[in-house]
Amino acid sequence: MFTYLKYKKIIATKQKERADRIAELIPVYGTPLTSEEVQIFRTPVAELVTNVHKGVVKPIDVLHAYGKRALKAQENTNCLTEIMFKDAEKQAEICNTHGSLAGVPISFKDTVSIKGYDCTLGIAMHAFKPLQNDAPLVRLLKDAGALPYCKTNIPMTLLSYESYNNIWGRTENPHVKGFTPGGSSGGEAALLAYGGGRVGMGTDVAGSVRVPSHFAGCYTVRSSFGRIPRAGNSTPTRGQDGITSIYSPMTRSFDDLEYVFKAIIDMKPWEYDYTVHPIPWRDVALPKKLKIGVMYSDGVVDPSPACARALQLTVDALAKQGHEIVTFTPPSPVDALRIATQLIVADAGRVATSQIAWCEPYDKGVTKFLRIARLPRFIKKIWAWLYLKFKGDTVIASLLSNWNEKTMPEHMGLVWEREGYRAQYFSAWKTSGIDFLITAPNATPALPHDGMFQSFASIGYAVMFNLVDYSSGVIPVTKVDKDLDALPATFNLNKLNYVAKGAYRNYNAERMHGLPVGVQIVGPRLEEEKVLKMMALTISALKDIGVEYELLNEV
Repeated sequence: MFTYLKYKKIIATKQKERADRIAELIPVYGTPLTSEEVQIFRTPVAELVTNVHKGVVKPIDVLHAYGKRALKAQENTNCLTEIMFKDAEKQAEICNTHGSLAGVPISFKDTVSIKGYDCTLGIAMHAFKPLQNDAPLVRLLKDAGALPYCKTNIPMTLLSYESYNNIWGRTENPHVKGFTPGGSSGGEAALLAYGGGRVGMGTDVAGSVRVPSHFAGCYTVRSSFGRIPRAGNSTPTRGQDGITSIYSPMTRSFDDLEYVFKAIIDMKPWEYDYTVHPIPWRDVALPKKLKIGVMYSDGVVDPSPACARALQLTVDALAKQGHEIVTFTPPSPVDALRIATQLIVADAGRVATSQIAWCEPYDKGVTKFLRIARLPRFIKKIWAWLYLKFKGDTVIASLLSNWNEKTMPEHMGLVWEREGYRAQYFSAWKTSGIDFLITAPNATPALPHDGMFQSFASIGYAVMFNLVDYSSGVIPVTKVDKDLDALPATFNLNKLNYVAKGAYRNYNAERMHGLPVGVQIVGPRLEEEKVLKMMALTISALKDIGVEYELLNEV
């Protein structure tokens, strides 16, 4: 039985283990970067791999450069969980120096199973239970020559756009203190954005690689199901397959993202994991003139001024290149949000919270949602009717009426609705004739700490594409400007629906000044190669109008 004292002892011991590992590394990794190490870290992954192939650079030297930066990132953002430098050093001596990722240190979200290390998920009961085997994804990357060197922080249920838990604590946004780097792959985003690494692996079930990339300022592409190995890893939401979680790379630069994604596919991941489709890398060329749809709003929460500005900059840049820009209106966004949120938490969080001790507090936004989901249905029906009758709020009325723990027939009905929505979306896309879609990754930039208590339901911009399983990438575009992005004098919070109110209660351009703002680029299912090409085209178009995102802490 879990007692409070046992819980506190586990946390204290696990935190001490991390502190001791860091202390042991200080003589080597606590010193400033040498000029050679600075050059190593500056080198794009493709060029770095070539240098390792030629013997110009040794994997151990690459690890030292990345490791020093990672410890600085940890000191400033608290982004790391498991510190694996010592095993990475051993791997550096035996790694495949002719592989496509030869000598490249790679960080992993805490959910990834790595032999000899815990997957605590920030939950006390999972501590001190080291894994016996590497996950297929880890084996693939090692076979390609990569060096797993650290794991990164998450929220304990993975159901949040923040990253804090009771074992590892809270991760800070490297740009502005007091704000989250996102979730659930927030530790990855903080590490990469700070400059503690160039390549990491995260997961995405409702925006969990895309929203952190938007919040912290890095690059990612959320692949469709079946491109990247996912088996053999840990999750608190075991058995949840209504909306499938996807593993995807996150990187500090776009060039690294494109290179790493291709390197993974070229390793034939279907030979490592039974869930992967045997789809080899496809070299693609985009038409000279594209038809690009723009989703200016998710139909639930209009984008904040900062996010609207980033989107408009992108639209203007692409239009200037001669591409056709049209407004894209998806099938009911409220239905998308309603269906997706029910599928993700069809059990009202029972499986995830069954792993959490009675004395173990968890994410405030998740707590709020689960309290609603577990209320008696008749109370929620009355509550929804009151919102509809007296406030005319059709959004929250629709959600409240359906946020319940599902029976099996109800769950099957939701899967049927999911497939119906996917068919509608496919038809809308085809009818519009668009090649790609651009939109905001989230209604606001990064949330203040504990902001999910207000914004817990504002996930529509991201989760829509999980629901339809479309390929979707995020690039950083600009940063919040307290003057350009302030709310207009005419803004009236009370005129918004419940979900939008929650999002906008956290929006303050003055406090958010300097936070990254990105855009999301979407393509059809299993078309990651095309989405990557479109991301590159968009970055180039933005550069042509003088908009070039400036990375934090460039060495």
